[in-house]
Amino acid sequence: MYGVVIDGKRLYRFDSSAADILFVLQPTLLLTLIVKNRHLSQYTPSKFIKMKMIATQTNYWIAMLLLTALSLTTLVAEAKSAAGALKKMDRNGDNRLSYEEWRKKRLFKRIDIDGDNYLDVNELRRFFGEAVEGVNPGSLPDNKTISAIRRSKFDDPQDLKEKGLIATGLYPVWPKGIACRGIDETYAMDYSHKRPKQAYHGGIDLPAPFGTPILAVMSGEVIAIYDAHRSNPRGIEVVLRHTPEQSGLPLYLYSRYTHFDSLPRLTIGQAIAMGDVLGETGNTGVLGCELKNRPCRGRSRRPALHFDILYSVRSEYYDTGSVLIPVDGYWMDPNALYRNSMPVDSDSMKALTKDRKGVSIAYTLEGGEVWPVDTKMIWPYACWRE
Repeated sequence: MYGVVIDGKRLYRFDSSAADILFVLQPTLLLTLIVKNRHLSQYTPSKFIKMKMIATQTNYWIAMLLLTALSLTTLVAEAKSAAGALKKMDRNGDNRLSYEEWRKKRLFKRIDIDGDNYLDVNELRRFFGEAVEGVNPGSLPDNKTISAIRRSKFDDPQDLKEKGLIATGLYPVWPKGIACRGIDETYAMDYSHKRPKQAYHGGIDLPAPFGTPILAVMSGEVIAIYDAHRSNPRGIEVVLRHTPEQSGLPLYLYSRYTHFDSLPRLTIGQAIAMGDVLGETGNTGVLGCELKNRPCRGRSRRPALHFDILYSVRSEYYDTGSVLIPVDGYWMDPNALYRNSMPVDSDSMKALTKDRKGVSIAYTLEGGEVWPVDTKMIWPYACWRE
């Protein structure tokens, strides 16, 4: 803890985990430097080493600069590991570092992969180049991908645009006589009015009554389940991973389903077949008015499925504990998935002529009939005959 006290009155203070230093400028213009190795709350006079020097204005600032440089050097030397950083900076003992506890503020958002405003041990290990449990250090997402998919309040909206979250103009088309649940909030629509920052809709919303079964759009594997009923706009979420063999596309795909009514009875690693019921439609998640700290006045989210697709040419992914991030991942307009051909990137989809924007959607009927019969992907809700 650093501070300056003149005639017993503290002018300012700031924290250092490298050493606790208190500057006292005495009325006699003598500068007393007091150095100790414990927090000020543990102060006893016998634990201090006192040194006096004449405090001219020049000497004072030279001393301040030298001591600041010394403290930073010491910090780097003593806290050059995840364990060391936690030991030195974790003042409240919760085994994580808040923004206030972490000294290098400009680096905080880059380290905080899951965007929860805390640095946990694995995020610190990644920052210090240490092995992360269960993760190959060479197979972690780059900072732009993390920013684009995490989309925390401090992430750059330009990152997500460069990673494919831009409006494409695609829309679903079904055969005559077939009715399916449609989209009421489209891919990449401007959500800035709902969020405390510039934001865009990362997927599509399909309204449906409470309890309506949500279907797996492709065969795959359950790789993440997040129970964020009251801590995230996405609410209860399930993430499936699909290999190129399962989708028929030369990509690793990730289908994400959110707002479940209750936690689905699924397990990580569980194999899923196309059309399997994942859970029931709900409206879990934090509202935009809550995110903006505004009164919601009785408003609630209508029951709906938020559905989105991420993709990568690489097979690796990283689970932060609250969001899954594919290595070198990109956003895909879910409508583009049903074109069942390459390319699928948003720039290419946006460039399609108007007469090619409609996408014929593969589906399953409520009775189980699939169309077309050889499809590897279906709409996430069952359709019905009109």
